[in-house]
Amino acid sequence: MTEPEALSSYPFLGSGSETGELIRAYDWQKTSLGRLDQWPEYLRAAVSLILRSDVPMTIQWGREGYMLYNDAYREIAGARHPGLLGQTIHDSWSEIADFRAQVVDHVLKGNTLGYGNEHFVLERHGEPEDIWLDINYSPIVDETGTPAGVFAIVKNTTRRFQSEERLRIAQQAGGVGIFEVYPETGRLKVSDQYRRIWGLGADVAITVELLASLVHPDDRQVLAHQYSGLKYSGLTDRLAYAEYRRVDPVTGEIRWIARKGEVIATKGAAKRYVGIVMDITDRKKSEAALAESEARWRLLVAQMDIKEIRHRNVRVLVKELERNAGRDGKRTGGLTMLAGMLGKSAAQVSRFASEKPSTHIGDRIAREIEDVFEKEYGWMDHVQWSANLDDVEPGHAGPDSHGVNRPAR
Repeated sequence: MTEPEALSSYPFLGSGSETGELIRAYDWQKTSLGRLDQWPEYLRAAVSLILRSDVPMTIQWGREGYMLYNDAYREIAGARHPGLLGQTIHDSWSEIADFRAQVVDHVLKGNTLGYGNEHFVLERHGEPEDIWLDINYSPIVDETGTPAGVFAIVKNTTRRFQSEERLRIAQQAGGVGIFEVYPETGRLKVSDQYRRIWGLGADVAITVELLASLVHPDDRQVLAHQYSGLKYSGLTDRLAYAEYRRVDPVTGEIRWIARKGEVIATKGAAKRYVGIVMDITDRKKSEAALAESEARWRLLVAQMDIKEIRHRNVRVLVKELERNAGRDGKRTGGLTMLAGMLGKSAAQVSRFASEKPSTHIGDRIAREIEDVFEKEYGWMDHVQWSANLDDVEPGHAGPDSHGVNRPAR
């Protein structure tokens, strides 16, 4: 059939639509709709509407739900196209026949229905697959206003839903909440994880004022330069990184929050901030514990008699060298062994060291020992050895090339 013939034969079907041509060629006499020239005007108008739309649409006609659809719906139909055309509820998407039957029954009573991200398992390509759809159903009425069919607008939201689901899982696993703030109105859009970080339930209306009231009084100044009532006082390219505490209004628990964001400017739309928040309480506790430990260590070091520690460690080293010599069957004193290690005579070393615990050992000998052991400056300043000279059990990592058990670092 040529295009002029097609237009003159049932012009409501138009031309250029593959599905329109399939409807024109279909044997409708085997259905309750009858021949195309018998279709009522309201059915023709509805079919004409869907065929001229680039949005996926369907018509389920009568109680049987005979199916018509447009070209845009072919992506959703998959390999079931064109076999769905003219089929009843039970012969088209048989795997969800009960659901569709309930919809048709409800809408033919004059009602409308809407589903968002509704999950289905459909055999679009010969195997069951998960698909999520937004669907809006409404009645098609005859001249008397009586519902005669069901009109549906369908949108495949599978990719969007799966992306949002992956994002939700990533946010939850990583402890990251997402927010959008519209400075001109103060409106906020936040993720579920954002609510959890702030300790707010799903039914709580989140506003800038509410968040500001939950911030610790000492930290509110951090946000003061950005908030002014419900609006930002100035819109910069970035929402500066900030850390502040929030106080639970019921339990009084204090949690640390980190926040950062950027401005998103879309042509024709109001600018908005988009950013993330994280609960950094554990990190803050670790940093505080480390700072406290370092402070205690600095105080301890300040209170130490470093020279006494250094001298004691050298005496312990001399004692250990002597014991190692005894284990090897030698009768060499520890002072003599130390002198050999330093490349000096025992007389030279004895000027700076003594085996008597009551005698202090000079700083110079400690520095020369560090050079021999290839330790950084100040190694002898730390308590590396047992303080009991009569029972020396140094922490060590094993004997070195001189046969001396070095202290563990």
